[in-house]
Amino acid sequence: MASLSRLLTVVYGGWALVMPTCWRTGRYMGRRYVGRGLAAAAIAVAACSGVGLMLRASDPSDVRVGDAFGASEGSYEIGVPTAQVGDDVWFFAPGITNRSSEKVTLEEVRPGTVPEGISFVEARLFEKDVFVTGIPLSWDSSGGLAADDPSRKPSTEVRGHALLPGATLPDEKIVYLHVRIATTARPLMVQGVEFVYEQGGRRYSQTLDANLVIPPKP
Repeated sequence: MASLSRLLTVVYGGWALVMPTCWRTGRYMGRRYVGRGLAAAAIAVAACSGVGLMLRASDPSDVRVGDAFGASEGSYEIGVPTAQVGDDVWFFAPGITNRSSEKVTLEEVRPGTVPEGISFVEARLFEKDVFVTGIPLSWDSSGGLAADDPSRKPSTEVRGHALLPGATLPDEKIVYLHVRIATTARPLMVQGVEFVYEQGGRRYSQTLDANLVIPPKP
């Protein structure tokens, strides 16, 4: 019978017909299965009947185009004319409603297209009530009020936030995207906001029309 080290190599490298006395390898199956190598070994020993067991894991990088949030209902732009080189800029993510019949779990929220001179830092999830003077559409280091600085507010990562069918974001929570300006070039535009989510064991991506604009100086 093949050794355990041989078993792990075969499972890591591709599809495998798990049989105690006969091994065949095929196409690449991804790394997700590596941690299950010992379980595969146990199955192989227990199934000593001459019938192979086909093992496969889906590629975690496979992301499909999704439509859980419905068709885009127009677009909007958020202008931040006061942003300077080196500034941190936070801007409001577009609202989403889970219009599908299954739960959606967010994995990432990120800009669709980012121009040279702007870098994406992160997206964060905030409780609405942490903004006691009102929820700003945007905030920047040069023009924003210190009391509204999102970096000083408690927040959590976006990953893992679930939306049941019919649920909306923002509701009690809101998402801000955080970018940093590294150029004097103007105008600059971040185009679209992409939501990456999991639904029914698959990963999807949907980009909504919402743009951040750093306009030329007047």
